[in-house]
Amino acid sequence: MNVVVVRYGEIGTKSRQTRRWFENILMNNIREALVSEGIEFKKVEAKHGRVLVRTNRAKEAVEVLQRVFGIVSLSPAMEVEAELGKINRTALKLFRRKKRELGLEKPKFRVTARRITKEFPLKSPEIQAKVGEYILENEESEVDLHDYDIEVGVELMEGRAYVFVDKIKAWGGLPIGTQGKVVALLSGGIDSPVAAFLMMKRGVEVIPVHIYMGEKTLEKVRKIWNQLKKYHYGGKAELIVVKPKERDRIIQKLKEMKKEKYTCVMCKFMMVRNADRIAKEFGAKGIVMGDSLGQVASQTLENMYIVSQASDLPIYRPLIGMDKEEIVAIAKKIGTFELSTLPEDEIPFIPKHPVIRGSWEEFKKIYKAIFGEEPGRKGC
Repeated sequence: MNVVVVRYGEIGTKSRQTRRWFENILMNNIREALVSEGIEFKKVEAKHGRVLVRTNRAKEAVEVLQRVFGIVSLSPAMEVEAELGKINRTALKLFRRKKRELGLEKPKFRVTARRITKEFPLKSPEIQAKVGEYILENEESEVDLHDYDIEVGVELMEGRAYVFVDKIKAWGGLPIGTQGKVVALLSGGIDSPVAAFLMMKRGVEVIPVHIYMGEKTLEKVRKIWNQLKKYHYGGKAELIVVKPKERDRIIQKLKEMKKEKYTCVMCKFMMVRNADRIAKEFGAKGIVMGDSLGQVASQTLENMYIVSQASDLPIYRPLIGMDKEEIVAIAKKIGTFELSTLPEDEIPFIPKHPVIRGSWEEFKKIYKAIFGEEPGRKGC
């Protein structure tokens, strides 16, 4: 294999000028992914709705590029001159290799051809018939257009043919760097890394922020971020750790006021305050949290409303309508689940009976008693 054929989805629906901009960002992210993983390549170029990655390490390149957002599917391919004899011989060679890999005596197959540019004299159905006939003549096999073991693909453009037998699904989405920046709060649990991942998938660069709870939890969060970085090609941010200065005083004051039930809501409010400050330093356009509606006491509509008042920036909650099983399934797929279940520091100040439906009016009074001022939104 000497080339990887990269296909994108949503990018192709954009206007010509916007599509070109998206393509350029996607190609830069592809180059960054290959360089960071030490995979040599000769060239990355966009042609007729495809991105071609010329490399002699196509299989390894595909494993990395599956994690680059904006890519819908990839095929390690052989690039040859668009001449029927060469296409036939290449298709047969790849067919035999795939047959051995699958360990099949008489595989069922089909040929799918597409003329992306139209200079080749035969039409797509004719190419399919000719290539299929050649394989049947030279290899024990049978054609089945629906229930097939092997699909031989041929794409033709600008006098070249790209022949492949694998079409590997990628994550899709949009290239990171096309949708600006957000701050993502990473707690070390299962949910927040999935929330950050889903924002990355939509082309957003994530600035990860962890509010310090202890060394064990911090080490765990570093491992989670290192895993998420495998999907963050195009993003430059490193983990930011914030050590709260007033946490002990706030918790003590809540005890004195007999308002311990507001501890979790107050802590999340202050987390968002810290995220707000960092977001404005970096020019980020919002804050991402791993809230799933009703999952825990601090994630009721009333309590999320209170927490949201800590910033005038939008607060994005991509997991809001998901249940735990859906979130866990994504976490396992992206490799953060096992890391999120590692041991962490115990949090000694969680109240036995946290407030479930907090009152914004009551919260304002508590905040003023602790800080001597109203909890108005930062930036308002």
